[in-house]
Amino acid sequence: MKYWITALLFNFACSLPAAALEVGERVPAKMQAELFNQPDVVYVVDFFAQWCVSCRIELPEINTLFNELKNNKQVQFVGVDVDEDVQVAKDFQASLGLEFPIVNDPSGRVIGAFAPMGMPALYYVVNGEVKGRRLGALPHINDVIRADVQQLGVAL
Repeated sequence: MKYWITALLFNFACSLPAAALEVGERVPAKMQAELFNQPDVVYVVDFFAQWCVSCRIELPEINTLFNELKNNKQVQFVGVDVDEDVQVAKDFQASLGLEFPIVNDPSGRVIGAFAPMGMPALYYVVNGEVKGRRLGALPHINDVIRADVQQLGVAL
């Protein structure tokens, strides 16, 4: 009996998804070199998908904030669209008029590295290290991001 319980617990533990990157952890070096390569810049990394209802609400606010801050050299925005169909992703982005840089991630390589527990998911990355994260829908996301990046030393 003890063997079966141990086996069941082991199988359950092995089937759990990888844990989300925590504050203080580093993104993989190759990904840092590809996406977050400017030193001392706060990267606002937003994971989203066409099927995410909350993302539809937050993305226009994030886009507005991007346009307000796009000339600020201390902060960069990177969207990660995790839709499996790239055309669906591009059509969704166009329908919202998104202007910030977006990585289409149909293979799940980027989201797999971060492993957020749900959508939307927002991370702050500086010098390859996760400095903050917000998981789930947040009202007035633009105000939240503005306060977060200021706390991370960005002058607005």
